[in-house]
This record gives sequence, C-alpha cells and structure tokens, in this order.
Amino acid sequence: MTFQPQFFVATIDLKEKIKHQEQLKPADFTILSHLLTDDLEASLSLLHECIVAFPKEFVRNLVCLEPDRLIEHEILAQLQATIKLDRTVDDETDSFGYAFTQVQAVLSRDSKQELLEGRCEKLYSETKNEISGFFGTLIENKGLEEITFSPKEILQLTGFYQQLAENEPWKNNAQLLQAVCEQRGMALIYTQRAQELIGNVIKEEIDVLCDAGKLEKLDPVSKKNGVGIFTTGGVASGKGTCLQNISDSLKERRPVAINWNELVHHNADRLKPFLLQPQKDPMKYSQFTYEESLLIKERIMKIIEQQGKKSGFYPHFLHDQTKLKADELKEANQRYDELIITAVSTDAASAIERAFARGEKTTRYEHTEGLLGSHQAVPGELIKSLTQEELIGKGNISVAMYDNNSPSRMLSMFASIDMQKKEIIVYDDVAMQNWIKKENINPKAKTEEELYLDKPVRQTELYFHPMIQQGFTLAIVAKAEIGQTMTPGNQVEENANDRGFTTP
Repeated sequence: MTFQPQFFVATIDLKEKIKHQEQLKPADFTILSHLLTDDLEASLSLLHECIVAFPKEFVRNLVCLEPDRLIEHEILAQLQATIKLDRTVDDETDSFGYAFTQVQAVLSRDSKQELLEGRCEKLYSETKNEISGFFGTLIENKGLEEITFSPKEILQLTGFYQQLAENEPWKNNAQLLQAVCEQRGMALIYTQRAQELIGNVIKEEIDVLCDAGKLEKLDPVSKKNGVGIFTTGGVASGKGTCLQNISDSLKERRPVAINWNELVHHNADRLKPFLLQPQKDPMKYSQFTYEESLLIKERIMKIIEQQGKKSGFYPHFLHDQTKLKADELKEANQRYDELIITAVSTDAASAIERAFARGEKTTRYEHTEGLLGSHQAVPGELIKSLTQEELIGKGNISVAMYDNNSPSRMLSMFASIDMQKKEIIVYDDVAMQNWIKKENINPKAKTEEELYLDKPVRQTELYFHPMIQQGFTLAIVAKAEIGQTMTPGNQVEENANDRGFTTP
C-alpha cells in the first residue's frame, strides 16, 4: 500500500536548524522566534552545545523565552486549566480566543503587562547571577557560602551538573561545562520562577473577569464524581467523530450530566493558532508551533496538579491526543473514579489523504512522517498503558475501540475492554488485525513506497498476551453472534451497562 505524491508533506528538523545556526524567517519555529537573547547567532550556537550535552532533553527545556511570550503562555494555561471554554465540540477557538483577548485587554488597560515584563527582566538578571555563581562554585570545588535556591532547585541543578562533570568533553573544559549548565539551569529555574510570578497576576485578573460575569470558572469535583477521557488513534484517524459521541453520552450521564464546557480539553492543536497564524506557512505551521505548544501543555498540567493538591478536587478532563501515555493514564486513575478510553483505527494511507484534505480546508497541514509515526505507535502504547498494575482489576475503566475504514466514515466498535472485570471482547477480528497491523507502518516511507513493512502481523492473542498474562480473558465473537452493528450511538448497551461504565 502506497500514497500519492500530492499528499506528501515534508518534515523539517528543529535541531538541524539550530545546529546550522540558520537565520530565522518571519514564519519559523516559534520556540526560536521568541528566544530571550541579544545575540541570536550566539544563542543558537550555545543551544546546539546544550543539545549535544543533553541529547534526551527537548529543546523547549533548554531555552528562555521573552517575557511577553511567557505572559501569553500563562494566560493560555490558566484559562485552559481553570475556565469553562468550549461550548460544543466544534467550538475549538472562538470561546478560547474570546477569553484570551479578555485577559490581554485587562492587562494592557491596567498597565500590568508592562509591569510584568519589567519584573520578568529583573528576575532573569537576578537568576542569571545566581545560576552563574552556583555553577562557578561547583566547578571550582568551593563551598557554597550562601544558598539562594530551594532544596528542589538544588537537586535539579546538581543532578544534570554531575552527569556532565564526569564525562568528556565537559570534564576537562570548564568553560563549556559552565556555559551549558548555566543555559540549562536558566531554562529550568528562570522559567519556573517566571511562570509563578506571572501566574499570580494572571489568576487575579481572571478572578476579576469571573466576578464581572465575563468568564466562568470550572467546577473541580471529587474523585468519586470525576471523569477522565482519553482518545488515541494517530493523526487524522477520526477522533473528532468520537468526541461528538462522547459529548452526547456525557449529557445523558447519570446521576449528574456533564456539559462539554465542564471538561478541560487538553490538546496541543488548540494552542497552536495562538502561537502562529497558520496562513503564514500552512505546510510547516504545525511543525513550527509543535515544541512551544507542548511547553504550554506541560504548564497546564502543572497548574491542575497544584490546584488539585491544595483542594483534593480536579476538573473533568479530556486528553485529546494521538497516543496514550502510560504515566498520564496512571495519574488520571488517581484523580478520577471513571476513565473512558476510546481508540480509533484508520488505515495509514487514508489518514494521509484526510490530513491533507483537512490542511487544504484549515491551512494547517501535518507532516507525513509525524503522521505515520503517530499511527505506528498507538497499538503498542495502548497495551503498555493498560498493563499497569495500578489499573488492573480496580476502578471504573472502560476501553472502546472503533474502526473508521468504511467509505461512509461510519465508526463501528470492534473491541471493548473492561479493566475491572479483566475482560477483552473482540467483535471483529479483521478490524482488530488492521489495528495491530499499524505496528508495521514505516514512518520514513516516501511517496510510492510501501507504507507497511513486509513482516507478519501479530495475531490478536499474541497482541493481548501481556494482558492475558495478568489475568485477562479474551473472547473473539463472530459477527453473527453480535446481532447488530455497533456504532458510537448503538453499542450493544447491555454489555456496557453490565460493566457499569459510560459508553463513549
């Protein structure tokens, strides 16, 4: 199976751009366009050295951004974590954009924007002196006369310093060691401190807007009343259709219905339009904004965590993403009594065409390699996430798997998993094999090349073997035994109701 050349979108490499210290264009990687620097060339050179020193670290964790950009980040993060935004599934930017401009207007009107930027600049200067002195003392093997960092900050700083100080070339190059540690330390400590400084002001302004009736706060709930929802399936797999179905079912939830705007809709694509206008470079837009959008996503999660630890309550949560992450699912299980997981299976070639068609409509294209990589990862990440001991035989966790390969794009459920009863039911083994086949996708495939590697597809029993080893039963039900087509609106509800979970 191949795909046509007209649907191919090339990948651009952020780290390669940094390595070659290329000049930035009007539309470029936004994580670089807003660096806090007086000398871009020197900053890119140092950033490259940091990438060499910390190869597993994301670029977003190695940079300091301009104060005005951090203020925008904090507005987005605070709104996403604390305010009712989307009225409907399709309301992705209107309500969010309105709330964003409301907060910006208040900051500008009261001159707090300028004051905040000034305070951040002062914070940057003070933190840089602290960081420089700290690492200088470590390198010279002197005692720390005055410790200005918290125990947590000291642990963070000494952790990566010790890793480098024992290895070449940093071991015998004190100047390089000092430079990369300072940059890594500033990216970490300054950013954390600036976020807290800005966050306190943004929170106050949002509270004022809520008191005036212009914004409305989310209502965090106890664990027993909380719902966490996860989607998985890869880019352009058809998860949007599932979201509408989830929204409909939440409205019918008993004893308490949940409206769509009562959920935190956690999704990087929602943040990207605030970072760069798609029209400036539609083909590269998604890649240009990817790294910076994840920085904001991480801040959103931090705010939710901080508030939850204080109150013990969390807002209902929708993690709308391409693949599951085991640690995120485990964390959600600690916060919410009910977890709903929906997986959507779409053929890779169809997803490429759908993504391109969506790009033509929205001027937001996804690069082909990233799309294929997202599809290739989902089968393995699903099993990895579900085999965590903390999730098995406990709580109210349901998994529904949908096939989205029909010409009508009508979703049909081909498998379900009850984590409490440890039951796996496959209703359509052909569709299940198509899901498992995704493991054989070649993310590097070019046009006219085979999308799938020439190797056997694992049998369904083998795919679920890690779960079977943990006591799950697997039943593969013939279509004739089902008696009806299972779609998001028609899902053999007696099975779902018997298990006590909300069907998506």
